[in-house]
Amino acid sequence: MYVQLILNVLIGFVSVRLLLNALGQSDYGVYDLIAGVVGLLSFISNSLSQSSMRFISVSLGKEVQEETNKVVSSCRWLHLAIAIGLVLVLEFVGLFLFKGFLNIPENRVSVAKVIYQCMILSLFIKINSSPLSALICSYEDFWYKAIVSITESLLKLVIALVVISTSVDKLLLYGILMVGVSIINYCMYYVYSHLKFDSVVRLRKPEIDGIKDVTGFAGWTLLDTLGSVVNRQGYSVLLNKFFGPIMNSAFAVSRQLEGHIFTISSSVVNSMKPQIMKSHGNGDDDRMFRLSMTAGKFGYSMMALVAIPLIVTMPEVLHIWLNTVPEHTALFSRLLIIACMIEQLTRGLVHANQALGNIKWFSISISFVRIMALPISTIVLLKGAPAFMAIIVFVICESIGSFSRVFILARISSFRPSLFFKRVLIPVLAPTFLASIMCVVVNNQLKGLFGLFLSFLIAVVCYSIVLFLFGLSKNEKNSILVLLNTQKKEISNE
Repeated sequence: MYVQLILNVLIGFVSVRLLLNALGQSDYGVYDLIAGVVGLLSFISNSLSQSSMRFISVSLGKEVQEETNKVVSSCRWLHLAIAIGLVLVLEFVGLFLFKGFLNIPENRVSVAKVIYQCMILSLFIKINSSPLSALICSYEDFWYKAIVSITESLLKLVIALVVISTSVDKLLLYGILMVGVSIINYCMYYVYSHLKFDSVVRLRKPEIDGIKDVTGFAGWTLLDTLGSVVNRQGYSVLLNKFFGPIMNSAFAVSRQLEGHIFTISSSVVNSMKPQIMKSHGNGDDDRMFRLSMTAGKFGYSMMALVAIPLIVTMPEVLHIWLNTVPEHTALFSRLLIIACMIEQLTRGLVHANQALGNIKWFSISISFVRIMALPISTIVLLKGAPAFMAIIVFVICESIGSFSRVFILARISSFRPSLFFKRVLIPVLAPTFLASIMCVVVNNQLKGLFGLFLSFLIAVVCYSIVLFLFGLSKNEKNSILVLLNTQKKEISNE
């Protein structure tokens, strides 16, 4: 998973730079805008994927193959039905989008329509691959997930190189080739799942009860995912409406950077998610809560190792990364990464709540807070505020929604909020503060590549030492030491 992480981040940085230079700020902003419109409905795919993984993992914890096959089959039928429904909705919406609603240069409207169709097809394919991906994750075959993800990143890099060298319409070609990436991803998931888990993944006659259970759960999970997607994708439309596609370009680059930082912590949380679900399936909720808090603390910490020096040195990093840095990109990136870090503290609790299955009020309350960022930002911008004020509203709502998870989970389960503050929040405060101070000091004294390298190195060393000494429990320290000793012995034997 971490080999995947490192490669994806490096390849992603290169790909974004190449594409921004090849497409230009306007076309890159147009592409992100169309992606934002389609993304407003792709949250349904994400909520379905989370629901599928929850039911599959819990069924695996019960160790009843017949039930697992029933769940997987129900998930696949449900995903197919939802995919068809979303295609119809998006085609209807597309009749109105390009008649003045979106702020797109007139000479690029025809290309934007083709890109829109390409993204609809990609969304259809992605939704149908979600239950297969969830099955592979539930069996904890993360090595194959890593292979698929690395393959996707490499293909995107190849596409970026092709787009640079072509003489045809670069935006049009990029949109079409991205559909090919979605098709290849689906084929990789389909072939592996049928070779490895054929008895479980095999389609059976649709069973209404099984589909109904997954649908009911997915409906409430959808709200939680909706809050996140509307905040991010909705802002693309909002900024485009007020400031045009150039501002979209700055926001798009910032979201790309935030997305790469997010993958650092998601590798930790995703690797623990099946065990969180299976613990509930086995009836061990104490272990489930313990794992969910561990996921939050280590997920945040892995992100902080990169995010803290990146926030401090953002202008220098963007200057080295991109030939042309869109205005406001540094500020947008800093704010989005801070919001992402805060959200990661309670990310593990989301999976604990999903395992419990009592997600109605959890999803309603938190999603309401997060979705309110969009109308509040609209009012702020209508009052004449600059673009960055809308992003500040986003950070505030994201923070309130994140910490609300702690108290809502306590109301619907035996979870105690004091445990979260004792085991997650307090342990990360000291290393975060000290690493930030050290990075600021280094950045003020040294510039250039050496200054960047030293900032990142000091942040990693400082944060890791302080966290290990003062932020980890005795059991967590012992686990890390055992792991390091095991790796040392394996290297010695080799």
